Amino acid sequence: MQTSNFPTQAEMTDAQLVGEFQLTHNNQLFAELYNRYHNKVRIYCLKSLSDATAAEDVAQEVMLKAFEKLPTLQNAQLWVAWLFSIARNEVLNTHKRNARSRMEPVDTCFTLADEPADIESMLEKDQKLAALPVLLETPAARILKLKYIEGRSIEQLSKQLNMNESAVKMRLLRARQKVVHVYEHQYARA
Repeated sequence: MQTSNFPTQAEMTDAQLVGEFQLTHNNQLFAELYNRYHNKVRIYCLKSLSDATAAEDVAQEVMLKAFEKLPTLQNAQLWVAWLFSIARNEVLNTHKRNARSRMEPVDTCFTLADEPADIESMLEKDQKLAALPVLLETPAARILKLKYIEGRSIEQLSKQLNMNESAVKMRLLRARQKVVHVYEHQYARA
């Protein structure tokens, strides 16, 4: 009884499947990748969209785009990151489409802005926005700028600050609390 030295599709790594698919365009190879990642992509979409039907639709669109564009992927080792970047872009596009479809008619916007409660709310938001540049210059806000303005992940901050991820999360929490405290004592009373 001889055994083959070639791994089965189920035994192949993602990078091997991607590389072989790029060479042969064998749909069975992509089917294996699909089986491994469709549910993970769907769950990712569901967490962001909070709508099971929309998440399934977006996940299908992601997998279709991955199938179409897979021959252009330069590094097979980056398959998962590449797939989830497609998913992220599709989720963002879905949010944008949904936001455009929920816009209020112009006449409704004018009546809402004329209500006294809304004017007070708008003035309060303007006051907070005006204080923001000064608040972001406080020492505690450095980590907030890295996270929310520069878009660094918790993992990236952990490496940059040489801390574990839970310490970074705690530092972010304390920095947010500190900025709110400074705002309340310096600007809210003004």
